[in-house]
Amino acid sequence: MRFVVSTASAIVGRAASIALAASSVGCAVSMRAPKVDSRAEVSVAVNANQARLRMRALVGPMCGEIERTADQIAAGASDPAVRKAALRWKIDAVPALSAALFQPEPMTAVLDSWVLFNQMADFFETGAGKEQLGDSAPVAVEASRRLEQQIADVFAAMTVSHDVSRVRAFAKSWAAAHPIRYTIRDRDTALGRALERDVPESWSTGEAVAEITTSVDDLNRKLDVYNERVFRQARWEAELLASDLKLADVPPLAERTVQSAESLAAAFDRIAPGFERLAAVAETTPGFVASERKATIDDLGREVTRMIAFFERERIVALKQVTEERVAAINTMTQAVSDERNAFERDIERAGVQLVDHAVWRLAELFAAVLACLGVGTVGILLLVRKLFFKPESRA
Repeated sequence: MRFVVSTASAIVGRAASIALAASSVGCAVSMRAPKVDSRAEVSVAVNANQARLRMRALVGPMCGEIERTADQIAAGASDPAVRKAALRWKIDAVPALSAALFQPEPMTAVLDSWVLFNQMADFFETGAGKEQLGDSAPVAVEASRRLEQQIADVFAAMTVSHDVSRVRAFAKSWAAAHPIRYTIRDRDTALGRALERDVPESWSTGEAVAEITTSVDDLNRKLDVYNERVFRQARWEAELLASDLKLADVPPLAERTVQSAESLAAAFDRIAPGFERLAAVAETTPGFVASERKATIDDLGREVTRMIAFFERERIVALKQVTEERVAAINTMTQAVSDERNAFERDIERAGVQLVDHAVWRLAELFAAVLACLGVGTVGILLLVRKLFFKPESRA
């Protein structure tokens, strides 16, 4: 039941992180934008939401392919150890693949899934998985290579150039440098090396709401997937536990038939109430999961509603403040323009007075000069007339 516990923890942790983000968002959200490792960069032709939905759609087919291959190996093997190894493969690989494909950032989901398939192929081809599966190891290798090719085709369809050789080589080399040593559950994921962090980038309110909506959609998809597989995973764990029992320690059935029958009857009487309680729990589990999912979605819906109302109030306050600032700025500009206009009018009046004074002064100077010229001319004319018409008489 390790899968059930880890699944519930992952769901609760994700829901808590979404609720915390929804309650702490203001007018803008400051987050660090993820950036894929430079060795795995490629130009994509789809947006982040399209890539996310494509990755989520691969959970069912790819996990089903692993389950089908493991069942095929177990059905064709006569060695109990091989059947046990095949059972452990699907117990470990299905949750690991689901976790990789459900990574929040779609490019990280592509890279980590790619690395997982390469790690599984190397594990069954040259690692401890080859000895565990024996002659059936090539079947697991071929299935892992086939899934690796599928993820390569899917990612190539999402790129502009359809050339993913560089990213594929990076995933293969990273998987070779971090092989699976014991079990798939203990593998090194590519999450620690796939991302680098840039400087914080400010998100708008609409982008923050869209991010929360995307997280809620991912939560719904996770709940649907885990609700579908929780009982199958529990059955696989029970089969693994049964295979671990040491049948050699059981006394010969032929020698102790009566004692075994009595012990079996007594044991059945003792565990019958437990089985009844287990059946009751199994019947109520789907309803409990559905009610928990509904409660989580309702809580997130209320958080989003409160956040939108908060944004509306903030917007009204911000618009009011902007209006007041605008009115104050307009009044200040009007006063400044009025002051400048008055100063300009005073300058024009002062310049006009100076111009008139200068013109009058020039006219006075000109009038004085004209009067002086007239006086001089009059004196000259009088002297000329006197000289011409009033000649002095000569003395005898």
